[in-house]
Amino acid sequence: MADLLLDIVNYWIAESLVTADRTDAFRDVMPDSPDNCVALIEYAGEVAFMANVANRSVQVRVRDEDHDTGKSKIVALYNSVYSPETGIRVINFTVSRWGIVKARNYPYMLNKDESERYIFVFNMGIVTPGDD
Repeated sequence: MADLLLDIVNYWIAESLVTADRTDAFRDVMPDSPDNCVALIEYAGEVAFMANVANRSVQVRVRDEDHDTGKSKIVALYNSVYSPETGIRVINFTVSRWGIVKARNYPYMLNKDESERYIFVFNMGIVTPGDD
């Protein structure tokens, strides 16, 4: 296993939702450029009791110059990890990384940044083994 955030980026590349790591998808940072991009920001989670897994927390951010395009992108990313039938989805992000994903909220517009670009977010919890 590599890094959880990179594994998610690679999953979204395979799903044709982003183009490439550090091109339009970024990990733990949302750089000022490009204007239209996706960022995965990991924040505090917790170690599961008596298991070799952790409950990780990840915020997904989409920034776009166009409101409707940004909203469509965040909803597509959300739909790729959310199961309306059960509320959770088991995903094989890579051949060696599985995750039990639960979206913690529906995507929403967080704000417009200083350059008038729209920022949309949602949060998810992922039960998965730790990184190498």
